[in-house]
Amino acid sequence: MSKQSLEKILAVATILILAAAWVAGGMRVQDASLLRIKNISSEIENVRQVSDSVYEGNRKGDASDKLYIGLAGHPSYGGILQVAVVVNKDEIIERVALVQSTDTSTYIDRVLGDGVLDAFLGAKEKSLPQVDTVSGATLSSTAIIKGVHKATSYIRGEAVSHEGITLSPKEWAKAGLSLCLFALAFFISSKAFRWNKIYARLCLLAVSTVLLGFMWASQPSLSTIALLLSGLWTGGLASYTSMICLLFAGTVFFLSKKNLYCTMICPFGGIQEGLGRITKCSPPKKTEWMKWIARGFALVGLSVALYFRSPFDAGYEPFGIAFSFIGSTALFALAVIIIVASLVVKRPWCTLLCPAGPLFDYFAFMRRWLTGSKKKRKNHEI
Repeated sequence: MSKQSLEKILAVATILILAAAWVAGGMRVQDASLLRIKNISSEIENVRQVSDSVYEGNRKGDASDKLYIGLAGHPSYGGILQVAVVVNKDEIIERVALVQSTDTSTYIDRVLGDGVLDAFLGAKEKSLPQVDTVSGATLSSTAIIKGVHKATSYIRGEAVSHEGITLSPKEWAKAGLSLCLFALAFFISSKAFRWNKIYARLCLLAVSTVLLGFMWASQPSLSTIALLLSGLWTGGLASYTSMICLLFAGTVFFLSKKNLYCTMICPFGGIQEGLGRITKCSPPKKTEWMKWIARGFALVGLSVALYFRSPFDAGYEPFGIAFSFIGSTALFALAVIIIVASLVVKRPWCTLLCPAGPLFDYFAFMRRWLTGSKKKRKNHEI
């Protein structure tokens, strides 16, 4: 079997594996809401749904002691974050629980550790306390707080507006600046650009690192790809910047037939390249086994994310540690290794483990395969 035939088989197999993970993940989460409600507390029994997002039960052993449970969600950066609020017959909040989240567990742990949920306990459902957001996990804590307010409104029977795919003025500004970055990358790579392309690329890379990395922490990643494929973004996101950048990166790739995102815009690539210029190290020779390691990691990570519907926990990139100092101990160790290795080898992460390379390689292969088939058909017809 030729190498080209093998790659075609693997390309089709990749689509089938991801499709299977997507379908299996969808079946896994079907009808899970009631199960989550029942698992909120062992003191609640006979739970039944009485209206949209509102459930009724009673305290264990006392059928007359009614408890009302409101289930509500609010967009966070990883999709809809869902909370449940338990209110007794005296309209006092007895329990608040996080029942579903696709945000990074590190952010959620920080929010829960700061007692955001506990701040609502004992409060009257009609007069909720003012709870501050958590620094370093603003989007997650905001989603939880607004989710609690919505849940209590549902219990009272009040109408609540549902957020769709909307962009705030700040997000529109981010989208516009992101478009400018990719437009500049396309212009610099074109024949129309007649100035020094080396310095122009480095300047654009530096600006992108500051904006997408340190200021916005919105670098596209494997989690962004999983979020796009899973459809979780359709319920609303707190920020669409990373997904918009992913779409821009794909568009520029198909227009220019070049991976301009990795060479001119990637923030983590900018950090690695900056460190490499200090020691003037050279890039390693990329062998076949390096390519297949990166492809294997990307496929496994993406499949896990689609199945468990948890894009940000399946991501293995150290971007959060590098730019916002948020992440697990394992990712912290990986970030340190990459930073040190960047002084020895040019862009070690990009060469060995980054999922962006396999993604663009896959797009390029499929484009060559499909366009090649069309050309063969045309030549045959002639």
